[in-house]
Amino acid sequence: MRYFQLKQIVSYIQDFSYIKYIFRVDFKTVRVEFEKGEALYFNLKRGGSFIYKRDREVRGEKIISPFDTLLSQRFQKSKILKVELLNSDKILRFKVEVANRYRKVVSFLQLEFTGKHTNGIILDSENRVLEALHHISEFQSVRPVKVGKVLELPPKPKFQFKEGEKIEDLDSFLKENYEKSLSEKIEKRRDREKRKVVEKISKLRRSFEAVQSSEKFFEESQKYKELGDIVLANLYQIPKYGEKIELWNFLGERVEFNRPKEARENSQIAEIFFTLSKKFRNRAENSKIERENLESRILFLEKFLRNLESSKNLDEIELLTNRGKERKREKSELYEVFWIEGYKVLLGKSEKGNEALLKDAKSGDIWLHLKDIPSAHTLIVTDRQNVPDEVIREAGKLCLKFSVKESGEYLVDYTKRRNVRVQSRANVLYTDYKTLAIEV
Repeated sequence: MRYFQLKQIVSYIQDFSYIKYIFRVDFKTVRVEFEKGEALYFNLKRGGSFIYKRDREVRGEKIISPFDTLLSQRFQKSKILKVELLNSDKILRFKVEVANRYRKVVSFLQLEFTGKHTNGIILDSENRVLEALHHISEFQSVRPVKVGKVLELPPKPKFQFKEGEKIEDLDSFLKENYEKSLSEKIEKRRDREKRKVVEKISKLRRSFEAVQSSEKFFEESQKYKELGDIVLANLYQIPKYGEKIELWNFLGERVEFNRPKEARENSQIAEIFFTLSKKFRNRAENSKIERENLESRILFLEKFLRNLESSKNLDEIELLTNRGKERKREKSELYEVFWIEGYKVLLGKSEKGNEALLKDAKSGDIWLHLKDIPSAHTLIVTDRQNVPDEVIREAGKLCLKFSVKESGEYLVDYTKRRNVRVQSRANVLYTDYKTLAIEV
């Protein structure tokens, strides 16, 4: 934050006379609400501090610490005595007074927007530190910040801050600060989550390449089967001794192969070849299944990546990345597990995943599907509870995001699992359903 910008914000704050509410909305941001509902947010991130306003007021999880307790006791419902910048530096200081039953208590809140030394410090009337966001010992700095110790001012800047143009619309400027920081936060979060997904896709692709194609195993299986058939048809012509064996196949072509070392008699040769044929056929079938599973997981993650790239806000990213605190993330080869407001939501990764959902669901679970369009089957595990409409709508968004490529408004049907009748595999008929119009 520029010094000239901070000076104008201080001038704006000096018009207020009362702090109604004050609390931290996260571990680095203090929200201060003045009279008439006017509120400012002071972000005290080291190396990136700023002040902003936002239209939608949201308080996150309540933070309980000695700093927050004192913040409430000494500044909530307080009279503002003075607001100033200290030491010709980017240090904003509130002097307030709280009247209780016996006396008036004066306190200072010092918000220091000084780059890597950014801090929030609560002081008593004697300038002694009561609490701080960052405690700093004498071993860390020539200016310690320790509870009970008088706080010294930092060295005065050896340079003079440059003046800038006056901010014509301070309200818009403060709101733009929020939008800019939010945009940067969304971009960083999106990039972080994208890197994780890209890494997973790369790993799966390496695994896919490492699994041999089933065609090679099928060719080996067929080769040994034909050799076994040739041996059985020409058993009387095979010499009892010798490593090399030459016979004629059913097309009149000469075939040469080595006698299996484990064959003690000629009659065992065909049996050995048939066993090898069966072994390679099993490997071929397993290889085919494994490659199909890997391919299915790669395709799902590619959809996941596209949805991350098109996400417009943190709520959408949160919905996709499943970062709820309620439960640990669960993994499945067939379906993805999400958590929405404490409700488990399952989404089929493929046709097999859709089949698995239908099979594993309980009668009271809520099943979702796009109306008249092939889509991923989605399931809300209800545990016999009533599911809020907003949870159903968010689950419908998930169903939509992993089913269509084009943006627009779509219809999503939902009903209890007991009303869904499986026709074949994941093809179903359903009754007694409701429909949501959802846009992506």
